[in-house]
Amino acid sequence: MKVRKINQYVTKTFLKKELRSLDYKIDSIKKELDNFKQEFNDFKDKTLTNLDWLVGAFKKFDEEHTVLTGNYSQINVQLDNHESRIQVLESK
Repeated sequence: MKVRKINQYVTKTFLKKELRSLDYKIDSIKKELDNFKQEFNDFKDKTLTNLDWLVGAFKKFDEEHTVLTGNYSQINVQLDNHESRIQVLESK
């Protein structure tokens, strides 16, 4: 690999031009980052909204399941009571 020697001095004009170029690049990166943040926040909001709905649906299902379980145990007690009464009637 050959190394070239550059006999060029850095001037104010050159530095200003490079700084403008660097500022432009930084600004474009900032804009992309801001766009990404906005898209991410939108995605997060949609996700959390859907999760809220899902959690609500699950909670409702859980409450209904609890009520039905209580009803089934009560119905089983009534069936046992009816069965024993029927057996008594049949035996007479």
